[in-house]
Amino acid sequence: MSSPTFGLHELEFQRIQAILSKMRRELRAELVLLISRSGQPIVISGSSENIDCTALSSLAAANLAATDGLANIVGEREFSVLVHQGRQRSLFISDLMKRFSLVLVFDATASSGLVRYKCKHTSLLIEDVIRDYQRRIEKTEPVSSLPQFSDAELEELLGS
Repeated sequence: MSSPTFGLHELEFQRIQAILSKMRRELRAELVLLISRSGQPIVISGSSENIDCTALSSLAAANLAATDGLANIVGEREFSVLVHQGRQRSLFISDLMKRFSLVLVFDATASSGLVRYKCKHTSLLIEDVIRDYQRRIEKTEPVSSLPQFSDAELEELLGS
């Protein structure tokens, strides 16, 4: 699944899917998502039968944005990690490169320290995949696909 703001090639999608799946298995989490900061799900790992991933992504992004506002009010640059602990399920949301977020739905009895550690490690791996992808795209795509015109040519074309 890709978002309109960030398209992945199949190789990067599969690499990120494998990273998320590994973390999900290690933590015995129910669901792990990589989402855009605008709230679009990009990669989903796990069972989403009982969870609306679109709504979860949108609300997680809004929650992180609201938390940025709270951080500013108390004089912090950011709060990059949010944890919501419930009776049976908990939610972990973390910023990733200021463009993405990692969202994890896990059993409330899991160690929050272990969840935080695994999510940090996973975030670093995903950042590497995204940076590799961006470097490759920058090398292969032309700087501009639009034709370049001088001011005189533009005036002639526009009939000025």
